[in-house]
Amino acid sequence: MTAAEEHEAPEPLFSDEVVDGVKRGDPDAVGEVYVTLADRLLGYLIARVRDRAAAEDLLEATFMELLQRGNTIRGGSASIKVWLFRAAHFNALDHLRKLKRRGERLEADLTIFDQPDGSRGPASRAEATEAATHVHQAMEQLSVEQRQVLLLRYVAGLSAAEVGEVMDKNAGAVRALQHRGERSLGRVLESEGMTGAPASSTPPETSEEQRTATVGAAARQAREG
Repeated sequence: MTAAEEHEAPEPLFSDEVVDGVKRGDPDAVGEVYVTLADRLLGYLIARVRDRAAAEDLLEATFMELLQRGNTIRGGSASIKVWLFRAAHFNALDHLRKLKRRGERLEADLTIFDQPDGSRGPASRAEATEAATHVHQAMEQLSVEQRQVLLLRYVAGLSAAEVGEVMDKNAGAVRALQHRGERSLGRVLESEGMTGAPASSTPPETSEEQRTATVGAAARQAREG
């Protein structure tokens, strides 16, 4: 997502009627929002908690919060989107903290890549699963905030300003975290030969555009497989 793309005025995600309905706690209006954003939210939650069943539970909890607290939202459809991702962000954090308190290890649930896909054969699905495993391992080498920013930017598709609202940071801080995370993740992936570059302890330099494209594809692969 380029800076120019971020400054383009996007089309509203929902009508004014849906926005007003969400603020009134209308289940039909919340249902319209669910149809529009549930897939993106679920993909983000899967990438965060690495467990499809847990992510689906968190998704349900997030939309229940919207139904009950939509009257607290100020603004239109863009504000509803940010509110949902912020709620999902903190629900995921709470879930991960509970796992840590119970001493449970966070393992990648690779069954999310076993969903039927007629366009892929067994070999292709196996390659996708292996690639996703490498991406998850590479992401673990980033700081927590860098991972969160990259997932919100590339998997959730939020702008830097929207990520800032989710994480209580300004857009400049988000872009700095994204830049550092992209460079670190790009170097790790290049060293493992995942970008077509020869694996070595000192991978060749790539342009910022190439690195961003590589990291974006890798972050999305962590969800899509």
